[in-house]
Amino acid sequence: MLTNIPIMIRSLAFNVFFYLGTFFAAVLGIVLVPIPTPVLLRGLLHYWARAVVWGMRWIGGMKIEFRGLEHLPSAGPTLLAGKHHSECDGILLAARLPGIAFVAMQELFRYPLIGTILYRLQMIRVDTCGGGKERENLAQFAKRAYDNRRFIAIYPEGNLMAPGERERYRSGIFYLSRDLDLPVTPVATSVGLVWNRRDLWKKPGRAAIEFLPAIETGLDKHAFMRRLEEATESASDRLIAEFSGRPYTPSQLVLRSQGQAGIGAPLTVPRATP
Repeated sequence: MLTNIPIMIRSLAFNVFFYLGTFFAAVLGIVLVPIPTPVLLRGLLHYWARAVVWGMRWIGGMKIEFRGLEHLPSAGPTLLAGKHHSECDGILLAARLPGIAFVAMQELFRYPLIGTILYRLQMIRVDTCGGGKERENLAQFAKRAYDNRRFIAIYPEGNLMAPGERERYRSGIFYLSRDLDLPVTPVATSVGLVWNRRDLWKKPGRAAIEFLPAIETGLDKHAFMRRLEEATESASDRLIAEFSGRPYTPSQLVLRSQGQAGIGAPLTVPRATP
């Protein structure tokens, strides 16, 4: 137990840094909301994210590598489809890609402070229940980001997943790629090893985010979704094995969404080895 004390102190110090810094950034963000252009607010998001990444490294001991940058276009519009381990996934992308637009659950837009800032940042809200009407809304909001030549990031699983878990991939990313005629860059990660979903205590160590070769346009829905899932999951499993020191283990299907297995009663099914 004593050997865990320095780790807990680092994690506590980082949490204080993170939550206080986020609070002050949110207050400043509210001040910037009335300004007609969102440019200053986007700059605030970028530099806040960079400060968080600095704190992760030098306070929390979490060193994150970015790999596969050669697969990332130098400018938008670009579609990114990422594995979602942690609350910091989006922060890491925002620190790397100024002005990025995230596809976020519409519930986040209902929070008084956060929702106001998200609206002003022109983030893309989506109902994870999906459906034809929601695909139209998604396409409409994404078109604005496309016209502004922004990077657009979406998490197709729609849920935070622990390392070694996967959810079913929603098809919204396919329709975005088809409607905007943009290839999709899959984004793998092992960040959950140091900052797992909703964990209060962070773990010092190394992890990586990896940009994979883009999936071209023109595929049918089934082929596209299969390519995306296999590429993202296989690369994430490989990164998890590399940074944890454990043997490569294919992720398991865990259905967290309401109306499926139900939260708290997940169904797990082994995934085939790639």
